[in-house]
Amino acid sequence: MANDTLTLTEVRQMAADIGLTRLTDEHLQQLLRATNAARARRAALRTLMQTQGITYADEPSHVFSLTDGGAR
Repeated sequence: MANDTLTLTEVRQMAADIGLTRLTDEHLQQLLRATNAARARRAALRTLMQTQGITYADEPSHVFSLTDGGAR
């Protein structure tokens, strides 16, 4: 996928290709905005990874455990 922004026509065709044929124009506009925003964020992440040497392992992780505290 390129980093270019999509057009409404391209999003409509992509939606139709996967069977989303009953979306309204408002839904397609929302999908267009969301897809373009996601692509822009993904491109920015790649830039950070390349220029600052950040790797996926540098992302903080939150670990939760569902234990009862040892009580039985």
